[in-house]
Amino acid sequence: MRWSILLVVLVACGSKDTPAPEEREPPPRRVIEPSKRDIRALPPHAISATGVGPYKLGMSMSQILATLPSGPRIALLQIPGVLDYSVVRDEGLVVGGERQGDASFIAVLKRGLARTPDGIGVGADVPALVKSLGPAESDDSIARDPRLWVGHALPGVRFVLSGGRVTTLALTTPQLPPSSAIDVGAVPVPCVRKAPPTDALVGIVPIPTSVRGACLDGADAVVAIGDIVALLSSSDGRMRRIATFAVPGLRWVAPLRLSAVRDELVAVSQRSTDDERVITVTALAVEGGRLMKIGEVEAYQLTDTSLSWIGANLGDVDLYVEITRRAGDDLAVSGLLVNSPGGQPVDVAPLLPVTFRTSHRVPEIEHAPSRLDAGADAALPDAEVGPAP
Repeated sequence: MRWSILLVVLVACGSKDTPAPEEREPPPRRVIEPSKRDIRALPPHAISATGVGPYKLGMSMSQILATLPSGPRIALLQIPGVLDYSVVRDEGLVVGGERQGDASFIAVLKRGLARTPDGIGVGADVPALVKSLGPAESDDSIARDPRLWVGHALPGVRFVLSGGRVTTLALTTPQLPPSSAIDVGAVPVPCVRKAPPTDALVGIVPIPTSVRGACLDGADAVVAIGDIVALLSSSDGRMRRIATFAVPGLRWVAPLRLSAVRDELVAVSQRSTDDERVITVTALAVEGGRLMKIGEVEAYQLTDTSLSWIGANLGDVDLYVEITRRAGDDLAVSGLLVNSPGGQPVDVAPLLPVTFRTSHRVPEIEHAPSRLDAGADAALPDAEVGPAP
């Protein structure tokens, strides 16, 4: 008993000498600092109807800059009467819009930088375009440079072609012509353009690929041969030339829908000197069995001086023109400018629109008979050749 009491006393005394446990401070709060390197989307970017990768049509230019590294800044892309945009560049992409405005176009300049979900981008060939995005967009109220390809699945993307492959592309907001642009009247069935088969053109047209179907008075096809616009007809069961018109410097010609059953023609020509290039659009119509000029405008003028504003040379720049019918007799000219020093595009931007009016009241003096009308050129004989389409 005494040993038990003694043990209790010793334990009680020993407990007085045991120090109390120390209170530890909590560990410092961990703070993760943001990375000092740029975190941004890397190519290949996705091409969609609304944008390319992180860059979207309609975004403010300040938002565009916020997605870029600290280096790029807004620059001016300006040629009097041709271009007037604020742009930023990002390793093969050009994003631009009107000054003090939002992004209205995005251009892809390099292979492998951006592509559609099916892999279509710079470098793709025409069969791949047709398979992925085709058929090609068909709008009778638009006449387009043959070197521009627009697919039905992405009507806002213009693919620029050279040698059957895409060299660059530009995404813009699709702009449909107003419903009042075409006066369909009371005609229930519109005319459908059908190009004649190439085997029916042997001996009558040396460049069959330039033939386009058209709904014209007495003609169903149009072709550009040198500086000559020629109408072809198969109304009598055989293919023959029925009318021609001389357009100096002719680049291409295409039909443009005037009504449900009738087209007129627009011809794009180029006048070039050592230090100047002028793009002219001429509107033509069939009047009394002849081709007549119903309107004309010198749409764009380029000089070495004006191109120096963007650091370009006349020999490196090309224009790809589109003509759209607006309400009534108004035609709007637009398209793309591509600057490709050394064959590599460095600048792509939409052309400023130019509007002019056509008139179907044409004085006789406006008719410019070509040398083919006088029978001086055998390239388009009147002989019947080939079956009718």
